[in-house]
Amino acid sequence: MNKRVLKISLVIIVAILIWGAYTAFKPEPKAIGDLMESYEDPGMKIKIRSPFSGSVLVAKKGEIIFKEAYGDSDRINKIPNTIDTKYGIGSVTKQFTAMLIMQLVEEKKIKLQDTICKFLPYLSKEKANNITIHQLLSHTSGLPHYNGLQVIGVSLKEFGNTNYTPKELAKLIDRTHLVSNPGTEYYYSSLGYDILGVILEEVSHKSFAKLLDEKIINPLKLKNTGFGTNAYVSKELAKGYSYREVYGWDWWTSEHGGETTEAPFRDQSTAYAAGGMHSTVNDLYIWSEAVKSHKLLSPELTKIMLTPNKQGHCYGWVRNWDDILEKNIHVRLYGHGGALAGNSAFIALYDDETTIIYLANRSNLKAEEILHQIHLRANNLKDEFKLKGYPNRSSYSTFKEAGGMTTLQDYFNKLSEYSGYKVNPSNSTMRGVMKIHLEAGKIEVADSLKTVFFQSYNPDERTLNEFGYDFLNSDNPSYALEFFKENTIKYPDSSNAWDSLGEAYLTYKNYERAVFCYKKAVALGEKVNHKSLDVYRENLKKAKQLFAG
Repeated sequence: MNKRVLKISLVIIVAILIWGAYTAFKPEPKAIGDLMESYEDPGMKIKIRSPFSGSVLVAKKGEIIFKEAYGDSDRINKIPNTIDTKYGIGSVTKQFTAMLIMQLVEEKKIKLQDTICKFLPYLSKEKANNITIHQLLSHTSGLPHYNGLQVIGVSLKEFGNTNYTPKELAKLIDRTHLVSNPGTEYYYSSLGYDILGVILEEVSHKSFAKLLDEKIINPLKLKNTGFGTNAYVSKELAKGYSYREVYGWDWWTSEHGGETTEAPFRDQSTAYAAGGMHSTVNDLYIWSEAVKSHKLLSPELTKIMLTPNKQGHCYGWVRNWDDILEKNIHVRLYGHGGALAGNSAFIALYDDETTIIYLANRSNLKAEEILHQIHLRANNLKDEFKLKGYPNRSSYSTFKEAGGMTTLQDYFNKLSEYSGYKVNPSNSTMRGVMKIHLEAGKIEVADSLKTVFFQSYNPDERTLNEFGYDFLNSDNPSYALEFFKENTIKYPDSSNAWDSLGEAYLTYKNYERAVFCYKKAVALGEKVNHKSLDVYRENLKKAKQLFAG
């Protein structure tokens, strides 16, 4: 190697080691401002997935104690974010939609046990006659989230680029398949809140935007909140950005160790009553205080609105988000986050009278970490209240030494007790524990975990597909088949599920079964003109050739 090149390489390596040591051992910030500056700086960005860009407001006992903005609202034109910058708030919109519904309940124009056929008689009987307003509000309607659109052949890109009237949107949602019987299971569904938006318009004979103005925005004198048009959002809101880490030589030319790109356009009619609103941290603070002081709704109905249902979900709010309680077992709170392409948001109202609100024009921020660290500093607390006892699962031996399944179950039993609802190990935890038992030859334990996952987790199509492909590409590829099979059992009308099962059989060289599955994928894809139909046909052709040859 050339001596000059070797010298430069050594300098680079030393620089990396020094920087790593600095970021690893520099003291923890003492104040909220120091914390947020460290999140804006690349030194701590890994803890929250992306450098922070947005606005933050913190209050204690009704008094604002911190308010600041960071980053740029427009990176190309170098326009900085300010405390009055407007951002898309994503699913925080659901709080406003729930409030509008409850106001109509108070006016006796809607009942929580009304079925949606009373308002939207043009929807299928399967949904209209069985889904209630309460179920839509509490995410127990059985309606899918946005991934349910992909099952019927509507890509998320196609959906986001299409303009729908409220009735057209309701009819599109009506085409999706229920993931469970109405009222039986919790399943987070933005499509359910879109249906609530359509109902609001039918009952009030006003647009969602106008109803917001009349019932919430004008009474509270909110200056920068609403549901805007595509043109308004494009012109008046902070531009949304996504961040992706880069490695190797790309790191040296990157900004903050990653690549930042502007988020794609999404038509406002598709975000609608589930996630289409915009606001500022100042306005959301006024809103949160109004909810607590019953300015918009009676104490009796506010109590109903904030009563936890399955998985702690109230109407537009969540009681005791377990990811936050896991970091501090002493806190209790109401909150809800929001995420759009390029935007993140959160309102958290703690029982100790701490309010934390942040809005960001960066997607995929780690909300639980941001809220936890701000709350510690707002209350001058040490970071020593984390729930303990989570067993190491890096390998079967370390997992077993830490207490294994018994310790894992004890940990989540404690978290469930603190949260007030049943908390199961995450999907990634279940997958990891299955893997280490398979690697250790403990097939019976892995099988029992798989059975629990199928029966208790109510996994959606995407999750089952992810598990299947993860195992297909692992050291235990034969285990993938059960996940792909389960997907076709739960979602028999999904062309993608059948295509994935066909791919698994193709991998196992069971060409006859692969042909059968691909034929199903093509037939179902043709019914909805699925965007991947050509891929299904090509896969079927390949499987037929292998089967014949």
